[in-house]
Amino acid sequence: MFRKLRTASQQWATKRRDSLISTRPTQTPNNNNPTSASFLGLPPEIRNQIYHHLASTTTLTLPPVRPRKGPQPIGLLLACKQTHAEFRALLLSQANLLVWISGFDFSGVVRMLRVLPPKDREALQINPHLCLSIFLSHVPSREERRALLDWLLVREDTHSDETLVFRYDVHFNVRLRPPRPPSRYVNGYHMRRELLQTLIWRLEQMKYAVSGQVFVNLELVRMVEDLQACADVLKEVMDDFAAG
Repeated sequence: MFRKLRTASQQWATKRRDSLISTRPTQTPNNNNPTSASFLGLPPEIRNQIYHHLASTTTLTLPPVRPRKGPQPIGLLLACKQTHAEFRALLLSQANLLVWISGFDFSGVVRMLRVLPPKDREALQINPHLCLSIFLSHVPSREERRALLDWLLVREDTHSDETLVFRYDVHFNVRLRPPRPPSRYVNGYHMRRELLQTLIWRLEQMKYAVSGQVFVNLELVRMVEDLQACADVLKEVMDDFAAG
């Protein structure tokens, strides 16, 4: 008798577990049903608002910083083909695109521009947030100045995409080798500013690097203006530090 009760109990428990799914009526997908709601079921206008918000608040770094840590900002590109097609152009046209330049080597950017698909190029053409951040620790050597000149010549080339407008920023390394002995500087801001001003002076000298003639290059002009703005910020910080 106890064996029969135990067997019946097991059958009832199995039926109960199965009934959680099998006893519910089968329904066809309906966007009005909250239980079947999905991202692709949203109206296109709402999806576009989500795309715009995510794209404008995303920073893409090349090469990526700590690629194994933190959530990837391009999850929608990997969700499905439809979200990839809808989101990719918006992402490239609105996201903050930050490219790290180490050792004044722009060859990675040149390779990226050469293999860039036409649709991605069109999206980047209207992106005002393309930034090349230069790692700065020392006055550029002769080889590094040559690499800088090569980048300027590539941007001057008629076959290059001049409609891609890059901004320039500077990121100081922890270990600096300034133009003068460290004891000659008031503080770290003073050291960074003089190192940056020396780089700007070197860039100004590149105007005469081609056949001794004045080298008018729009990329060089933008680079000098942006880096000078960074130097002005350091000057303001130095003044505030001295006043305080």
